[in-house]
Amino acid sequence: MTANDRAKAEKHLDAAARHLTEEPQDMRIAEVAAAIGQGYALLAAGEAATADAASTRHAISTYRFALIRQVAEGLALSKGDEAHQHARGLAQYLDSVGLNVDDAVEAYIEEHCGFSDPRDAWLPPTERRAKWAAELEIPF
Repeated sequence: MTANDRAKAEKHLDAAARHLTEEPQDMRIAEVAAAIGQGYALLAAGEAATADAASTRHAISTYRFALIRQVAEGLALSKGDEAHQHARGLAQYLDSVGLNVDDAVEAYIEEHCGFSDPRDAWLPPTERRAKWAAELEIPF
């Protein structure tokens, strides 16, 4: 399929129309030209549908990444429990509508937010700080 399937379709359909009006004895040529033109028109329509589907897939992927990033950074970088709860609430809402992003959120946190255990990001900041303080060894 080339980018000019629409132009080829128009050319063949114009030829078919010309043979029907100018030279009625060339009915068979007109039929063949019309069939070829219809074939190119189908290819052109398929290209548009494929482009629309690819565009839609790209948009969905972009929106999904934006949600993952928002949840991950909200969980990992929030200083207060209220801000953390908003990010966690968004993740829970996504789960409730069948769009679980927990694994992708944890992968993002591990890669971009510097957590050795990304599951800690799901804890509210006050609990996370208390947990880390308890795990911290006092050297003396």
